[in-house]
Amino acid sequence: MSLTHQGKRLPARPIKGGAAPETWLVVQATALLQSVATANYACYGRAGVPRYPHPLTSAPPEGRATLCVEALLRDPAGEVALAFLDLDLVLHQQDKRQVVWSGYDPARHVQVAWVWDFYRILSHAVLRGAIPPQDDAPDAAWAAAVEALRAAGPDFTIEFRVRSACGDIHQAHRVERPAVAWSPDEAGRP
Repeated sequence: MSLTHQGKRLPARPIKGGAAPETWLVVQATALLQSVATANYACYGRAGVPRYPHPLTSAPPEGRATLCVEALLRDPAGEVALAFLDLDLVLHQQDKRQVVWSGYDPARHVQVAWVWDFYRILSHAVLRGAIPPQDDAPDAAWAAAVEALRAAGPDFTIEFRVRSACGDIHQAHRVERPAVAWSPDEAGRP
C-alpha cells in the first residue's frame, strides 16, 4: 500500500502552527484479511449484522463512520514497542473493493492507516510518524514513537484489535522490511 492510494492521498497532519512535517518515518505491513468480521463491519457498521425479529435498539450514530481500535507495534519477541489504545480511525474511503481507515495520535505525531482490500483479500497496515525538525526538541512521547518506528524491522508485527457487534477483529501484520523515510515532496503535491 502506498501513501497515495488510487489517486487519493492520506492527509499529512500538521505538527505546530499549521506546518506539515517535511519527513515521515513509515512502517508498512500486509496480511491475509479476516474477511468475515471486516466484511460484516463494512456492510452493517457498529450495530452488527441485523437480527430478526428486529430488537429494539437506538438509531445508528450520525456523522462519519469511525472504528475504535487498539493498534500495537510488537518486536520479534512479542514485546509491545508502541501502543495506541482506543484510537479512533475515521473512514477515509470506501467502495465495493476496499475500505480505508485513517487516524492520528497528536501526542506522538503518528498517523495510523488500515486498509481492508476485499478484492485481494488482504489487510494493509501503515504507521507514519513525523520526524522532528532538526531545530525542534520533541517531547518524550514523540521521541519514543520515533525511536520505536526506527527500530521496527523484519519480524515486527502491527496488530489491530476491534471489539464489534459484527465479531471481534484481531488482525496481525508481519513487517517485512525496515521503516523508510518518506517526504510528501517525493510523491508530489496533491
